[in-house]
Amino acid sequence: MKNNANRTLISGGTVVTPTSEIENGTVVFSDGKIVSVEAEPHDSPDIDATGKYVLPGLVDLHGDDIERHLFPRAGEHVNTTVALDRCDIANASAGVTTKYHAIAFEDVPDDNRSIGLARHLAEHIRDFNCETGARVDNRLHMRCELTNETAVDAVSQEIQSGGDLVSLVSHIPGTGQFAGENALTQRYNLPDRVSESSLQALETRRNVPEAEVTSRAREITELASNRNIPVASHDDETVSSVDNAAAIGVDISEYPLSHRVARRATELNLAVAMGAPNVVRGGSLWDGPDASQAIRDGFVDILCSDFRPQSLLSSVFIDNGEPLKDRVLRVSTAPAAAAGLYDRGRLECGARADVIIVDPDPVPSIARTYVAGDEVYCSA
Repeated sequence: MKNNANRTLISGGTVVTPTSEIENGTVVFSDGKIVSVEAEPHDSPDIDATGKYVLPGLVDLHGDDIERHLFPRAGEHVNTTVALDRCDIANASAGVTTKYHAIAFEDVPDDNRSIGLARHLAEHIRDFNCETGARVDNRLHMRCELTNETAVDAVSQEIQSGGDLVSLVSHIPGTGQFAGENALTQRYNLPDRVSESSLQALETRRNVPEAEVTSRAREITELASNRNIPVASHDDETVSSVDNAAAIGVDISEYPLSHRVARRATELNLAVAMGAPNVVRGGSLWDGPDASQAIRDGFVDILCSDFRPQSLLSSVFIDNGEPLKDRVLRVSTAPAAAAGLYDRGRLECGARADVIIVDPDPVPSIARTYVAGDEVYCSA
């Protein structure tokens, strides 16, 4: 299939670079790197992409979908190795070539999230690479529940063991997604498994003074920054909260809870991340800001998948009046840069050959996925 032992030539499709959309363009890669992007077709390509799109591989900074593979239904717990492999396949088929698994370091009543499970998953994610069967680049995003001292200690240890991204989470009752009366009960509405006493205990544990939460946030941020690990704030609720995040060295504002807060994060030069499912469905499930409107206002740099890796690609092909290259940038170049991965996320000479071919008919779907030049998924 290849013109020589190490080279792959894809030609005939619409090639999307950070600066242009090339009709009938060509991408050539060899030894894991892109060696040329050309504004003309070739007669004898290895892959004929006529009628398709050629994009950089998608970079997902926040994907919780491993939880769906571990716990596909109530009462069922799949083996971790099997779940991670299935999640990896799903992401490759969705065009995600760099995956940050957002692992919650917290203890909650339904038992599907615990610090012990988080540490177990962190170990498996670190060990899961191309040599052990992984198709995409799997990375660890540690979601640190700041109201839980044990979680802070665990994340501190994991940072020293090697992580890739940290987000600062503080689910204090009465704030953010847990604002309003009976918010905990509504969030963990599993009456057959969750007792009222366990919910009350959780509420008591999470009622931590703001000064202590801030101190823990500063501790985690400093530790991560010393190891060049980017840090995100999560669910910023007020302008002051995003001001405080920027002051301690946070790099990313993840899921700000209002347009005003997203605007302030942008003013502070934080990368703003929102959910691709929000764009696809046309709004937030949790009464948060409309991501599409925030994009129009210029306050969104990055889209993340949450539980739906397919939403990243879908968001690219929702016409919002922007050039296609700008929509692609939010799920490739921008998240890669925010994570400090300047070797990928773009179709340019010298970049890592993470490349996807998208068939637009009948709906946009992945025809082929390449990671560092190796084909890891083919729809045929």
